Amino acid sequence: MQTVKDLHKFSKELDVLYVEDDDNLREETYSLLKTLFQSITTAYDGQNGLEEYNKNFYDLVISDVNMPRMNGIDMCKNIKEINPEQKILIVSAHDESDTLMSLIKTGASGFILKPMTLDNLVISLYPVCRDAQTQKMNIQLVNELNEKNALLEKQNSELRAQSNTIETKHQQLEQVLQECEPEEKNTTKPEAPIKELPLTDNTVLNDYFEEDEDDGDDNILLLHEHCEDLSEIFSDIPEIIARYIEHPNSDEIDLITKNLSRAASVLIFYTPYLDIIATSFSELANAMQENTDEFIKLMNSDSQSVLMLFDAVSSDIERYIERFSVESLAMKNLHHIHEPTALSIQQIITLFAPQEEEVFETDDIFDF
Repeated sequence: MQTVKDLHKFSKELDVLYVEDDDNLREETYSLLKTLFQSITTAYDGQNGLEEYNKNFYDLVISDVNMPRMNGIDMCKNIKEINPEQKILIVSAHDESDTLMSLIKTGASGFILKPMTLDNLVISLYPVCRDAQTQKMNIQLVNELNEKNALLEKQNSELRAQSNTIETKHQQLEQVLQECEPEEKNTTKPEAPIKELPLTDNTVLNDYFEEDEDDGDDNILLLHEHCEDLSEIFSDIPEIIARYIEHPNSDEIDLITKNLSRAASVLIFYTPYLDIIATSFSELANAMQENTDEFIKLMNSDSQSVLMLFDAVSSDIERYIERFSVESLAMKNLHHIHEPTALSIQQIITLFAPQEEEVFETDDIFDF
């Protein structure tokens, strides 16, 4: 036979809602239950019990049957609709057999018979508290597992984005170097020798955002709320694309377009400093709206290329946020910092909406 000590092993970490309309009995039983459980919340009838239940999570509900406004049967039904797995113990008399059958049908976990003695209480509570504690531990384990999975997904996403960004920047740098090569290949002494740039990961990424000279005394910083908005937008877009890759849905494309327009509206606040980027995002959003079918075809055929370019753009924006939340946008050569990002955006557009190639001043793109 189980003892109070046996019961306490399972009950000590449980939170309980106790519902009883008799004030004296409620106080007496509360004094007993509080020694067994982690916390006890009391309610004076079924309606009040349901209101309390909707405010918090409880491992166990203990309730009388006959109460004003809402009886224990109706309260039990409502609670089970909210949480079918909820453990409920009903306090009832021996002569309420019809009521007990109704409660069994509604999913009551057990019964405590009146008059309530310590032995009867232990016998009734032990199996239900054991199951409730097991259920609570399982929920905690599932939550911990979900948190770890979410962390791993975030880390994988960051690694993928970093890898895509580095590869994209390398490709762009190679393109720039090729465009800078002299037309006459046989010339032994080219007029303007090309400076070789190392293609190491850190060099490519860091060169985009090296220090520059302030332009006067203006101190133009990205506002905190704008930093949060931009960070949210450009962490969402690659996730939306990844979702589309798994489960194609045109609504996701519309969501990307809305995010791009939203980003443009934030960036234009800093005119003229971020006009190039704001305009580029506006152009991309408009191109996607005007060429939705073509963009969907691209996503269905070469989504990885789109994802790589968006990862690169998102990485650039994160670097903008990191730098210009503490350092002024009023730079003498700020447009040179914009050009690699604008190039990535234009590359996205040309993938699904070919247009006349825009001429960039590439000589100093990487000379920050």
